[in-house]
Amino acid sequence: MQQTLLDSTRNGIGGLSAVVSAAKICSILDALGKILKAEPTVKEVQPQSPDTTVTVVGDTHGQFHDVCKMLQVAGAPSASSLYVFNGDFVDRGAWGLETLMLLACWKLTSPGHVTLLRGNHETTTCTYMYGFRGEIFGKYAKADAKEIYRRCKGVFAMLPLAAVVNQRTLVMHGGLFRKPQPQPKGVNKRKRKATQGPQKPAELGNLSDLRSAGKGGLDPNGLGAAAIAADVLWSDPVADPGLELNEQRGVGTVFGPDVTERFLAENHLGLILRSHEGPDARYKRDDMPSVDNGYALDHECNSGKLYTVFSAPDYPQFQADEDERYNNVASVAVLSSPSYDEPRFVQYSAVLPRPAAVAFYEYQDVPGSDEEMPDLDGAVSEDGSQAGSVSGATSAATSPPPASSTKRRRCTASPALSDAGPGPGIIPDDASSRLQTQPPSAAAIDPPRISGVDMLGAGSHLEGSLKQQPGLAPSTLQSQGPSKDLWTPISEMENSTRDLPSRRAPTIAQPAPCRTPCQCNTPFLRQP
Repeated sequence: MQQTLLDSTRNGIGGLSAVVSAAKICSILDALGKILKAEPTVKEVQPQSPDTTVTVVGDTHGQFHDVCKMLQVAGAPSASSLYVFNGDFVDRGAWGLETLMLLACWKLTSPGHVTLLRGNHETTTCTYMYGFRGEIFGKYAKADAKEIYRRCKGVFAMLPLAAVVNQRTLVMHGGLFRKPQPQPKGVNKRKRKATQGPQKPAELGNLSDLRSAGKGGLDPNGLGAAAIAADVLWSDPVADPGLELNEQRGVGTVFGPDVTERFLAENHLGLILRSHEGPDARYKRDDMPSVDNGYALDHECNSGKLYTVFSAPDYPQFQADEDERYNNVASVAVLSSPSYDEPRFVQYSAVLPRPAAVAFYEYQDVPGSDEEMPDLDGAVSEDGSQAGSVSGATSAATSPPPASSTKRRRCTASPALSDAGPGPGIIPDDASSRLQTQPPSAAAIDPPRISGVDMLGAGSHLEGSLKQQPGLAPSTLQSQGPSKDLWTPISEMENSTRDLPSRRAPTIAQPAPCRTPCQCNTPFLRQP
């Protein structure tokens, strides 16, 4: 299965649809949604043996080849190696759908060994602005893409917000959260800004508040039932004390080490692991340490620590100025017995060169996800019928950066990678794991199977094999295409909106041959 997806990424924009039908993707998403819907807002991860480790993975952002390498370096999920993927599986990278399919199959085949948490990019707003929606509509025909995207949004709305490992470590995507307050009357629920409504002093929430909170719906807006979800997905640690509104992002909180200490002490925790900030975000912040090495110790308190772990190396994949990259390495945090609150960081570099790919979003002009989102006007049609542009289709790789773009600096981190605990422990990144010339083979990782059937292999019948496991059967999916019957209708989801209010929807043009001879093997995509 993994090898099938790897091969498809080398065959241009149509590679995935040539080997994995839209019906099969929808069937996988339906089955995944059934599992996630039954999971609570906070997932308890309790190792059953002293030999069991728990690996926490940060942002991966559609960098599929790097995810495959990470699984080789850190080991595949198993009964003795549990995994928590801490959100932001999609957007920015060119292979978000492949990444989501791989993680979905692992979750379906090993539900007790794999935990998937929600990130701020598993939302309607972000998947529109940062490329995942455009990716789906670029890789599949319009009608099929509409069904796939609809199911993806439903799956995202059912993802848990956090995990507690061995009752000692809290894993969540962004950061700490406020106690919920009643939603003021007359506030437009489609507004995302958490600063709306009466301004009251922020009061720190606790684990009980988080466990009783909803998952946020399609697009957590920071209001009412989605208040805690928005804080968890968007908040950031800072060096200064206190708990304040996150004015930089326009949603969530910023919280200092004193707040982290209080939360750890009151909830009897020793560690918080969060993600959410890559090297681009930290480069703009003088108050917090860099994550160029894949992790950062943000707060060290009497009761424990708070780390940021980031798992997308050489991020972001697309940049306005290719000569100025961060060249960051990535890491995962490994928790072990007896306490599971002292992380060991396993680092790895990017799989380079990446296969030729196009960006599915306007990476030169779109605001950073660490910045306040603009108010979006006009409805987005799920079928992509409204005109717009995804300049990444052609000009993203060729147009000069805008005059206002921020100059980026190269990362000076050592290329040697660490498998030691927190600190500068270094081990060599040997040739077998570096894989600089081609994406990693799937031979080292057993393909996920359901009832002995390769989920994406040739000749497999996913729906029939899923039905052999009670509770995993997808909703009815006829052979002629995806069914319109979702496991949960979007209209019934908590705090749901029908679709994203937005500026003009991106459209992907139909492929045409390159205008000049080249060896890229990727179709040239004309501007709409």
